[in-house]
Amino acid sequence: MEQEERDALLAVVRATPDRLKAALTGVPKKLLIWRPAAGKWSIHEIVCHMRDTERLGYLRRYTEILANDNPTFPDVDGDALALERQYRRQNLREVLRDWRAARKECLTVLKKVKGGQWTRVGTHETAGPMSLETVLRRQAIGNDEAHLAQIEYIKKRWEILAKLQEAPRVVAALFRGTPDDVVRRKPAPDKWSMLEILCHLRDVEQLFVERYGKIANHDRPQLRMVNQDELAAKLRYNEDDPAAALREFQALRAETVALLSALAQQSWERVGLHPKRGEFSMAAHAVMHVTHDANHLERLRALRG
Repeated sequence: MEQEERDALLAVVRATPDRLKAALTGVPKKLLIWRPAAGKWSIHEIVCHMRDTERLGYLRRYTEILANDNPTFPDVDGDALALERQYRRQNLREVLRDWRAARKECLTVLKKVKGGQWTRVGTHETAGPMSLETVLRRQAIGNDEAHLAQIEYIKKRWEILAKLQEAPRVVAALFRGTPDDVVRRKPAPDKWSMLEILCHLRDVEQLFVERYGKIANHDRPQLRMVNQDELAAKLRYNEDDPAAALREFQALRAETVALLSALAQQSWERVGLHPKRGEFSMAAHAVMHVTHDANHLERLRALRG
């Protein structure tokens, strides 16, 4: 390994305490313990795992490689530790304190490593031989960068799902108590009324659910579009029943949230082929979905006002 690469990896390891602190600042407890999918760790559990791998994995490996000739060290079974140590019950403040202490010890050891010592090796019971600099790379990239990215992914997914869940409640509040003539009033002949926007939200929700399902279950499926103005005219949106349209929208949105909540991270990275946008991932669709909601909610507020 060139010195430049080694210095970059050391910089990552030194910067992680501040980056982790920033990543956790302001995160509500409900989000800290929220699991993004069945079988996936919460942010709280990820931090507990980082603490244990810091001391049982990296610190131990650095110390043993420097002190002994080709020592053997065991694998760290993260899932077993999560169960045995009951991660979800642990105090996160104490976990962070212990992790920072272990990271400080690691940095103290690494600071004293001299030239040729970086190539000293030990043998991992499952991964085989690894040098001191290999352990450093695994700590900086496979551990620090990976887990920080995982935390940001969880926060982003939480934000998307929270906004998708909130939209039907906002729509219901906007329609509650609004006179029927206001609900059906068109601001211009070619502009939609509140009711037409609601019907559009209902029908496009079905399209989003369809796309999510195809992307989740098929490789690079073709995704269809609809002509929203033709559909609005064909179904005579402005003659619909507002209460029924709202119930249908709420039910479809519940399907959307249930489907997205059940997906593993890899599924969010799967793609479909959009007629205009080309390759379009599940995650990109979810972001577009939230933006679509925001635009129409803003329009509904303006029409109600």
